[in-house]
Amino acid sequence: MKKNIKNKGFTLIELLAVITIMGILMIVAIGSVNRIIENSRRDTFATTAKEYLKTVRQEVMADDISCTVDGFTEKVVASATPAGTYYYSIDTLSQGTKDLMESGGKSPFGNAEVKGYVKWVKTTDPSTGKTTTKYTIWISDSGKHGLDKEYSESEISRAKISTDLGTNVAPTTATGAKLCELN
Repeated sequence: MKKNIKNKGFTLIELLAVITIMGILMIVAIGSVNRIIENSRRDTFATTAKEYLKTVRQEVMADDISCTVDGFTEKVVASATPAGTYYYSIDTLSQGTKDLMESGGKSPFGNAEVKGYVKWVKTTDPSTGKTTTKYTIWISDSGKHGLDKEYSESEISRAKISTDLGTNVAPTTATGAKLCELN
């Protein structure tokens, strides 16, 4: 009996063709996977920024934050502060920030430390006596990822997260600012 060798296995040409096609598909897939990972990190950073902003807003509304007013060392609760601009410093190495964000609040880019601030501007309409407050945030991590300037909560999105801030990293606070901290 003769064995039919042609019906068994693949030829070398067929095997090379399959390997080449798989290699091309892998090259395309790796680029797509990297893009998905990068977008996921940006989304997570944007969510972290929004969470800091929301948490500070809630703490201000609950009077769990006190602020230095007009350079005095005495702190007053947020509701008793006069109209002006106030800052809450964000630094994941400080205890105040750790207390503020129980989940850590670090950067999704290598779990890097985050620094910056949440700013709120309190204004009072003299004719009505109505007080309004606007909140913004500017944070970046030690790897120079983050927001390139101050943004309100509604402005924060994946597109606003930079992965190469260069020297435009978030300052911890503005010079001469009215600083606030958790009670």
